[in-house]
Amino acid sequence: MSKERFFHLRMINNPLGAFEESRRSDEEAMKGGAAETETPLVDIYEQGEAVVIEADLPGIEPAQMAVRLMDDQVTIEGRRGQRGEGQEAGNYLRMERCFEDFRRVIRLPFAVDPQKAEASYRQGVLILRFPKIEDRRKRAIKIEIK
Repeated sequence: MSKERFFHLRMINNPLGAFEESRRSDEEAMKGGAAETETPLVDIYEQGEAVVIEADLPGIEPAQMAVRLMDDQVTIEGRRGQRGEGQEAGNYLRMERCFEDFRRVIRLPFAVDPQKAEASYRQGVLILRFPKIEDRRKRAIKIEIK
């Protein structure tokens, strides 16, 4: 099946569209398969003159995660801890919690100031705040010809 066939459905589920890398490839989504690494769920919103990203990362220590901003992309990645005492106590009867590496790449819809970025972690939610700045690359400037 062509990728264009599912474009409108993806836009309904992901209104940021081209601003965000998909959580998994189209082929994996059609098969219902999981990506190689876990992708945390995120909310992205504007708050005044800032872009805010909230990522669900329950049970992860801040030392186990890294956040990078390069150009217009934010990368959140890290490693979840090992399985708990249940494995030592016996065989699992049900295993639903994910203990894989995680990675999420988010394309920001605005130019931001990386020097003033802030990060906090509360109750399993990573909160990133990026102050917006004017994107000079998208501004048209008339140049006089002499």
